[in-house]
Amino acid sequence: MPAVDAPIADSDEVYRLIKVADCKAENGKWMFQSLAFSNATPLEDAERDDEMSVVLEDTLAALERAPEDLPTEGPFPGGPHGWGVARLSVGFVRKENSKQEVLRSPNDEEPAHGDVRGNKPPACRKRLKKHATWVIEPQATPE
Repeated sequence: MPAVDAPIADSDEVYRLIKVADCKAENGKWMFQSLAFSNATPLEDAERDDEMSVVLEDTLAALERAPEDLPTEGPFPGGPHGWGVARLSVGFVRKENSKQEVLRSPNDEEPAHGDVRGNKPPACRKRLKKHATWVIEPQATPE
């Protein structure tokens, strides 16, 4: 498994769990909304407000896990019915949104956890939305 300080290659991908509430139904398919690529809301004063949680491809592979399984492996209400997995390339995140940094931040719940650190104003979230593709869409039927 990669060390916490190991570099993350531009050619790697990061995976973002996307809940149905952050999608819209269009022509029978789930489409991302920009809100799906917002920074997390800190739960404690010591937490940063400029990080977006992701799962790192290289660590997930080292753990012999697949991104398609992420909604069933974690504490996500509704599991795969209410959550999907989007992919973004690390190189795009760094270059297109030059103020974004991709970091390893493993925790007890997700050893492959990472963060995309940096302010994400609306224009940045729209670029992320346009670049993202589904690994697996939520299983809920889009209406």
